[in-house]
Amino acid sequence: MQNIVGVTRGTEKVSSFKTLLDLTKFDEVLLQAWGSSQKDKSEFKVVIKPNMMVFINPKGHEATVTDKELVEYLVDHILRLGFSDILVCEAQNDVGRMLKNHNVKFVAEKIGYEPKGRYKIVDLTHESFPFKYVYKDEKGKTRKWKDRAGKTWQEADFRITFAKCKSHESDWMTLGVKNVYGCFPRTDKVCKYHIRNEIFDVTARLLLNFPVHFSFVDAWIGSDGFQGYKIARPRELKMLFGGNNVVAVDMEVFKRAGLDPQKSKFLKKAVDQLYDGDYPQYVVKGDEGTQFSQLGPWENISDKIVESIDVLEEVYIAWAFVNLKPAAEVIDYNLFPPKNIFCRFGVWITKRIYSIFKLFRFFNKLYQRRK
Repeated sequence: MQNIVGVTRGTEKVSSFKTLLDLTKFDEVLLQAWGSSQKDKSEFKVVIKPNMMVFINPKGHEATVTDKELVEYLVDHILRLGFSDILVCEAQNDVGRMLKNHNVKFVAEKIGYEPKGRYKIVDLTHESFPFKYVYKDEKGKTRKWKDRAGKTWQEADFRITFAKCKSHESDWMTLGVKNVYGCFPRTDKVCKYHIRNEIFDVTARLLLNFPVHFSFVDAWIGSDGFQGYKIARPRELKMLFGGNNVVAVDMEVFKRAGLDPQKSKFLKKAVDQLYDGDYPQYVVKGDEGTQFSQLGPWENISDKIVESIDVLEEVYIAWAFVNLKPAAEVIDYNLFPPKNIFCRFGVWITKRIYSIFKLFRFFNKLYQRRK
């Protein structure tokens, strides 16, 4: 099937999403996958991975997590096609190791998800099991890497990544490919996938072993600038992206942000594993070329910052520095209180250190944005 990337820009969110489903032939892609499975529709497992676990404060979360109204509209649309085994999944991360309540069930409730029997919310961390990931090394030889996987994501017949359009200092943007990384069920993600391994490599391995069948990117409200993926910096773009090839969809979003997709390490590693280094060809349906900068100010992460973060992330102290502001000013500690005395001390000392760092121009310059 031809790779189609649909792009809609409008004034009404749900209507734009309906148009996107038509442009991208979503129904046809889903029904074709079901037809090949030789399963009854009631047994065909459709799994959606939205972006949820960056939720650390209700204020401004519309800019940092996938719009739950769009996710639930997609669920209802799939139900109307006759499928009933629908799951919305996420996995926990390092934040939950330090703070109470930062688990998938609690976060989903605070975002506003209401399954009401239509779908199930799954915490992949609770169903973690050992898995050997097959991948290709730099010489093209098949290797195996031992890690863990989430049962629901592994067993899915049709996988959908539904990312939020946000900037990220590790790779300029965090989109459909990076969203899949969140399916790793381990909670020690920084240590395991940033320091001991390369996040770009392991995400590509995940995609190779558990292929994504469809990708959506919610850019209705985007978030830009330094740490835009975590600190709400809303930009009203009123755009939605989708398609049957997760790499192609990300490529088009990169272009609309004024970035070269071939600079992205996430996309490069995914292309190496999935397509032997050849970037996918695709056609754009709908809005053919609107740039984010045409809709208002959009601030990308500078190349210098991305390159520096790639080097500094190998040590924990860099993570402590980068996350000073979110830990000191953004996290709602009433919703997510520290787990123990050591974590409470960590929060206390972080706030004190931040009060010093924010006096320096070089630190504040990271978070400055154009109006």
